[in-house]
Amino acid sequence: MRTLPYGTWPSPISPEDLTGGQVMLDEVRTDGEHTYWLESRPREGGRQTLVRHDGTTSTELLPAPWNVRTRVHEYGGGAYAVVDGTVVFSHLGDDRVHRLDPGSTDPVAITPEANRRYAGFVLHGEHVFAVREDHTGDGEPANELVRLDLHGDNADGGLVLHTGSDFVSRPAVSPDGTDLAWVTWDHPDMPWDTTRLLRARLTDEGAGEPHVVAGGDEVSVAQPTFGPDGALWFVSDESGWWLVHRDAGDGPHPVHATEADHAQPQWSLGMRDLAVLDADRVLVRWFEEAGQGLGVLEASSGVVVPSAGAGSFHDHLTAAGDEVAFKRGRTDGLPQVVRGPAGGPFRVLASSAPTDPDPASVSQPEPWSWTNSDGDAVHGFLNPPCLHGVTGPEDERPPLLVLAHGGPTSRAETSYLSSTQFWTTRGFAVLTVNYSGSTGYGRAYRNRLRGRWGVLDIDDCVTGARSVAEAGRADATRLAVRGGSAGGYVVLRAMTTSDVFAAGTSLFGVADLAALARDTHKFESRYCDRLVAPWPEGEEVYRDRSPVHHADRLHGELLLLQGTDDRVVPLAQAEDMAAAMRAAGHDVELAVYEGEGHGFRRPETVVDALERELAFYTRVLRLGT
Repeated sequence: MRTLPYGTWPSPISPEDLTGGQVMLDEVRTDGEHTYWLESRPREGGRQTLVRHDGTTSTELLPAPWNVRTRVHEYGGGAYAVVDGTVVFSHLGDDRVHRLDPGSTDPVAITPEANRRYAGFVLHGEHVFAVREDHTGDGEPANELVRLDLHGDNADGGLVLHTGSDFVSRPAVSPDGTDLAWVTWDHPDMPWDTTRLLRARLTDEGAGEPHVVAGGDEVSVAQPTFGPDGALWFVSDESGWWLVHRDAGDGPHPVHATEADHAQPQWSLGMRDLAVLDADRVLVRWFEEAGQGLGVLEASSGVVVPSAGAGSFHDHLTAAGDEVAFKRGRTDGLPQVVRGPAGGPFRVLASSAPTDPDPASVSQPEPWSWTNSDGDAVHGFLNPPCLHGVTGPEDERPPLLVLAHGGPTSRAETSYLSSTQFWTTRGFAVLTVNYSGSTGYGRAYRNRLRGRWGVLDIDDCVTGARSVAEAGRADATRLAVRGGSAGGYVVLRAMTTSDVFAAGTSLFGVADLAALARDTHKFESRYCDRLVAPWPEGEEVYRDRSPVHHADRLHGELLLLQGTDDRVVPLAQAEDMAAAMRAAGHDVELAVYEGEGHGFRRPETVVDALERELAFYTRVLRLGT
């Protein structure tokens, strides 16, 4: 066993390993015996391709230059659908919808060239149902539900089935094609605040008058899915927790009662939090302290039977007859696409990398809870330093890197991430914080952040860092914080309101809340009304909580990383923060990456950003000295 200073260990994970050696797996779907998924390939600039597994081998169906992505709501999702071998998908290169016929290698466009985006596809018979985001008019784009002809040119952009609400999510069509269900919401709500589940009869001319099935003020409903008998399944947090509900003709009602969230916030249009197996059973996942559970819920009894071979994270649940497929995360290895009986076990169809890491060098997450300054419990998990054959000096404690997730209405999971192990194998401890406002702990925990964004989440991260240091698990003089987007905002606020952190890395973080309210995309344009204050009435609050106006209070050193093409948090945010720091007499390190958006995809960007960050911590935290 070698003894080396923390933060200097010879990690087997290089920055290049986080790019070329791994792919991102997304949007798992089934079509009979075939399983489909999207692969995002860093070596190809993050291009997303469609892969099909026939039970034996995998085949790439849409090679370059095809890029299966959609920009609806900017976060996209629901970029393709497949039935009987026919695929419809959105191509990022032109935002048009294309059809790929069975056995063909030449997709055919079924929507015209226009400033319209499509997502959340559902294929039924000769029709494609989709969410359309229309940018052809003035002002905010219109979000509508449309029906496209599968074999037509849809010159008018599709038959409008629903319009008039600010937002609409992925539709669901009954097995006999007679009914349509969908979810809507309006400004200033987000889909985890207040939504409504609508249902209407389908006709040749479109959709009839809709009626509200569920939802309403302070109730979030999502994921409408029809069962084989025509019953409508969905999730609703009317009880304070996202639970599975069903309407089999006798009105909607919950099919179980438990204090656990069975869905995640609907940031994108491709999420699948449940998979209906038959008239009485549904595959569900739920959030718990150590990760996620997976099992089969019986509506008749309200009992969940856990599935064998479950992981620490389960996403994109989909069913095909007696089998299910989904993306499975693990604490000891990279994500996988798996398939098998609903009760498990599951066979692996694909993995993010060809080999798993050495288990002796994998840092296992420990549930970590503490009390914030309000006396409320906060949750997260701690990954201690771990590298086979190496330990730190007995009289030394490791540096701590606090990770703040984006959103802020989001959640960090306990699943293995190379980006976390990159640090733990170098001798860092990593605290991942699910601060107040995060999901997976019920509506009350989520609503804590209302009106307190930039206050409570900061306190949660600061008190969390202190709790680790006070427990003797980290060096109190070598604490750092990093995050992207809303997590980057946490970094900037923490560094300008406290003296706990010696270093901070903000990736495309929010520096000016007022600028964000004035200049961001439609989906989040009123997000701050609930998180901060109504705009512009609360302008003074926005100014007070904007780090760009408090650079003179900066404690420690900051690294700013930003893409030029970020539509969610524009480049001006990082540039203004850098200018404010210079004006206050601080040194500035700002790295701007050409062509990158809200999240870095290109290998050269990921490598450069990680190398800069590692060198930054080595210098500021005096690692090895």
